[in-house]
Amino acid sequence: MTNITILIIGALLSISILYLVRKGKMHGPYATWWLLVALCAIVLSIFPKIIDWAAAQVGITYPPTLLLVLSVSLILIRMLTMDMALTKKERKIRRLTQKMAMLEEGQNNQQDKSD
Repeated sequence: MTNITILIIGALLSISILYLVRKGKMHGPYATWWLLVALCAIVLSIFPKIIDWAAAQVGITYPPTLLLVLSVSLILIRMLTMDMALTKKERKIRRLTQKMAMLEEGQNNQQDKSD
């Protein structure tokens, strides 16, 4: 029953992401990330033994631990990439603000000279 629930959640997440992309409320790179999460949920719900096999290969005796560690690691990676993107956008906004201020100052100087 749990597998069916996870499958439904993965399918609903996929449909939701595709809807948001279609409506222009989500851009490509973000949608790709979430579609990969949904795909992983669907694959793991169809083939739950993958986690058991992967945990055995890595040497983890309790397979859900591997799922938890991977999930937390992916969340941390996602947070890091979001912080990097936010920093880049803030830097662009700061530069644009400075350029606008310089242009406005130049316009004010030209108006003062013409008066």
